[in-house]
Amino acid sequence: MNKNTENLKIMIVEDDPLILQLYEQILSQKGYHVIAVASDGAEAVEIYHELPEKPDLIILDFRLPKKNGLEVSKEILARNSTIDILMITGDPLIDQKAIIGPKMSFITKPADIQDILHEISIIDSI
Repeated sequence: MNKNTENLKIMIVEDDPLILQLYEQILSQKGYHVIAVASDGAEAVEIYHELPEKPDLIILDFRLPKKNGLEVSKEILARNSTIDILMITGDPLIDQKAIIGPKMSFITKPADIQDILHEISIIDSI
């Protein structure tokens, strides 16, 4: 991806409003451009498709109402195979059960914000 931090466009999908707000606030403070947020899987897919400017990265919770993170990933990757997805899951085995594409990364909960920022920097440097 090799974008400057301030140019990296991020979408956050998280059903816990406090975590969503925390991620959005910290990422913005670190210079990332949060262009969209969603609180359930169906909303995430709908918002993603309506965005005139697509994100470079989606930070995605696995357990979401309406559609889980894998369902959301599959739908979005089917239309845009170049987008990076960082899935945050409480299930340590999910990355073994999931079909992992080259554009997907996983972090196991409890996810420390420093771990998330580190993973974003790795994704951003690829």
